[in-house]
Amino acid sequence: MADRPGADEDGRALVERYESLRERALDARPDGYRLGLGVLLGRGVACWMLTWRECAPAQLASPASPLPAPAGEASEEIVRVLATMAFACAGEA
Repeated sequence: MADRPGADEDGRALVERYESLRERALDARPDGYRLGLGVLLGRGVACWMLTWRECAPAQLASPASPLPAPAGEASEEIVRVLATMAFACAGEA
């Protein structure tokens, strides 16, 4: 890895991304999957590293602040849709 230009920066970036993913996974935060937790668990570290090199943005974005909850009818509709989806999945099990 050290024989190509930018390899040190690439390695540091992967370490930062891995540590960010590790923190989210240990805290059981769902945003770990956005950072490749599924790839890491299913395919291993080497595949996760290759995937990040090919697919990740140049700079790891800091986690966005949570969006405010919708008010009124919009939040009621979201709850109805999610409940319908949950009941449909439970009926198929």
